[in-house]
Order: sequence, then structure tokens, then C-alpha cells
Amino acid sequence: MNSDALIELVATHLSLELYCHVLVDPIAVPDNSEDSLITHLAPLGESALIRVYRDDLPHAPQLHPLLATLASPGTSPSHSLLALSARAAQRDIHRHNRHVCGWILSKEPAPVIAKHLAALCRLPTNTSNTVFQPIYQPIRLELLAATFERVESGPWWPIKHWIFQTSGAKLAAVKGEPGARTALPAPALRLQSDVALIQRFLSLWQALRIAPSLPPFAAVRASNLIDDARKVGLSAPQDVLVLAVHYLCIHPRLHTLPAIRRHIEDAINQHITLAASFARYSEADWRHMVTKLPRPEEHA
Repeated sequence: MNSDALIELVATHLSLELYCHVLVDPIAVPDNSEDSLITHLAPLGESALIRVYRDDLPHAPQLHPLLATLASPGTSPSHSLLALSARAAQRDIHRHNRHVCGWILSKEPAPVIAKHLAALCRLPTNTSNTVFQPIYQPIRLELLAATFERVESGPWWPIKHWIFQTSGAKLAAVKGEPGARTALPAPALRLQSDVALIQRFLSLWQALRIAPSLPPFAAVRASNLIDDARKVGLSAPQDVLVLAVHYLCIHPRLHTLPAIRRHIEDAINQHITLAASFARYSEADWRHMVTKLPRPEEHA
């Protein structure tokens, strides 16, 4: 992602009747930091800035996300402000909490969008209650969007286009359609609860340098591998994480090997961690074990 790519994408989606807003989370970067985008948005004036209410932080309004209007219908956003926000988003890629939570294009002004975003964050639970989840955070948004068979059927409207930086540092957008709101898919809340584990996975993935960069929707891939690790019976987060990373680095059918299956059973029944069991194997051992398995693409 770079500034020119963002400016071009916004220009592509921004029609005359739409506002252009940018959403910024102050929790990620202190207001007094030189990396804070909020300081640079202040000259827009108070009328262009509104907070998105967080149910879980009622007594700390300074920590509520800030929605800033960059352009009103019939006008274009400042290229310098878009470029500034793009650079701030680029600095976000190694943060667990992103500072820049996307660029929102809508017919509605900021107060309406702020209220809508606050409502989106109230996810239903199995007990008919709701729980606050900051789904405006880009990784959370990426995971939520992935639960819908058709992304457009998600609860985005009156947001027409929500442009954001994915977990793989690429620009993507969810598109809202009027009247297209469907029930929240069953995995949605569970995925939001998994975000901390997914972020740990992504940090390890980056550190391992398996490829020059992560794939565009790396968080979705990480979530799928974590699900695969749970399907073999693991529940302890560290064991799940260890097996999921080995699925990524070594082979997605690793659990079918008798020796690995025994280690999984030990982790489940005797609480011997997979990390301790796997530590005995050298790179040569792993390479030898993989020769007993079909090529990964044969299981696609």
C-alpha cells in the first residue's frame, strides 16, 4: 500500500453525492505522539470531527475512535491529508491495534456514520445479550467480512465503501448495499474472540520470513489454520498456536503422522505441551517426516 494507491482508490469510488470520512483509533497511538494522525486532523474544525461511542469505555471519551470528514458531497478530499493518513496506516502494519481504521464513503454525514459504527460493534451473544467488539479495527473488519458468503450482504450500509488496509498491508474495500443486511454468521463472534491469538500467529508469521510479505488476507488464513488445529482436539491456546504454525511452515496434514498424533494426544490428555514435544525434532527430522505425506496442493 502507498499514498498514490489510496488516492486513486478513493477517487475511483468517490461519487459526487458521497462524503469521505477517515476513522482513527486513538488507543493505538497517543495524541501527543508525532505519529498521531488526530493532531493533523484538528485544522478541519470541530464540526468535521466526531467520536464513535464505545460502550466498554463510557468514562474515557478521549479513547473513543475519531471520525473525521475529509470531504462533503460535491467536493474532493485533500490529497495531502489522504497521503498523510496513508503514511500513518503504513506505520500501523506491525501494531496489534491499528491507528487508521479506514476511509469511509457514504451519503450520510459523520454523526449518522458514527452512530452506525457504534451499533455495528454490539455483537449478539448466545444469551440474547450483546458484547462490544471493536470491529472497525482493520483485522477485525477483515475477519468479519470473511464470514459472509457475499460481503455485500453484511451490515455495512449506509456505508457504501469502507476502504481499509488488510493484515497483509494491501488495500481492500467492503461494499454496502441498501436493504442487504443479513443475520450475522455463526462464526462471527468466535472469530472476534480469537483476534488476540490470530495476532500472535501473524507476528510469528512475519518473524519467520517465510515469504517477502504476508498474503493480502493473512488474518483469514491464520484463522483457518487455527480452526484446523482445534479440529484435532486441541484447546489450549499455546498448543493450538504451535500446531497451526507448523501447519503453515511444514505441512497442513502433519497431524496424520502417527508420531505427531501421539504428541497431540499427550497435549490433550497429559498436558505435555506441543512446543516441548516438537522441540526434539531437528529440521532434518521434519524434512524426513514430510516425505511421508502427499504434496500439500493435493489436499487443496
